[in-house]
Amino acid sequence: MLNAKPAQIRALIETAGSRFISVEFVKKSGELRKMLVNPARLGAVVRSETFDKSESHVRGAATRKAANPHLLNVWDEIAGGPRTINLDTLTQIKVDGVHYTLN
Repeated sequence: MLNAKPAQIRALIETAGSRFISVEFVKKSGELRKMLVNPARLGAVVRSETFDKSESHVRGAATRKAANPHLLNVWDEIAGGPRTINLDTLTQIKVDGVHYTLN
């Protein structure tokens, strides 16, 4: 069982790079959700689809990330779209074949 802070969990997920990982977490509604995600793919999709690369857009994204360190945006491979994971409600992560249970 791993007792980690959101920043440590984020770093663990980001070590996967473009490899698939699976996560399990409790949704805001209380429902348990499992997802297959690719941490690097969301950035690639957003970069190719976003035309607004203005300074204010970049600052806004940084502000949102700093204000919500417990939220992580990922690409859901099954649904084929972006999703947000609350790192505070993660129960399990599987990265590179290693299974982590969080409390």
